Amino acid sequence: MSFKIKIVDENLNKTVDAFDSLVDYEVKTNLLAQVVRSELMNLRSGNAHTKTRAEVSGGGKKPWKQKGTGRARHGSTRSPIWVGGGVNFGPRNTVNWHCKINKSSRITAIKSILKDRLSEDSVYQFSDTFEYLKTKNAVETLSNLREKLNTKDKQTIILYSNEDKSKVIGFNSTEAQMMNVGNMKIINLVNARNWILTPKAKQILEEKITK
Repeated sequence: MSFKIKIVDENLNKTVDAFDSLVDYEVKTNLLAQVVRSELMNLRSGNAHTKTRAEVSGGGKKPWKQKGTGRARHGSTRSPIWVGGGVNFGPRNTVNWHCKINKSSRITAIKSILKDRLSEDSVYQFSDTFEYLKTKNAVETLSNLREKLNTKDKQTIILYSNEDKSKVIGFNSTEAQMMNVGNMKIINLVNARNWILTPKAKQILEEKITK
């Protein structure tokens, strides 16, 4: 037993068998959420940085004498309560936000989101003779999917391999996302509502999740 995925054509009436290893697979939602959170943390650069009172310039001399002026006592213009002074508990760029994602966890996350999309009949495949060298042809295909599936182009992701990258260049100028199956980002897969795979990309993906 295996899943049936539709071939992208005018009527979407042809199907092929695929991903039989996921038929009885249980989606791991908690692990998927952890992987997505880890990817988002790895995208965080931590550029925000504030100076403490020890790092700002000035403040070497007491602003005014301790008594006799009628004003509040102050010892340094670098105090956090002064304009231009240091900042207490502000963000620092010394924090390392990187979070390691194990290879097995990434594969499990891919299997979970793929099983979810297969259950929703949201995974499609190009025919063996596909070729989208012009933007016009790609736009026509997306328009056909948009009418039949009631979805938006930016919610569609095209998964390709290195071998057939040149055959899907027509989608580069559309709102559809493009992703190499050899370097997939879980967060992009989660955000995409519909997946369209090239035949070679489907083969690589099946090998990846069965190792």
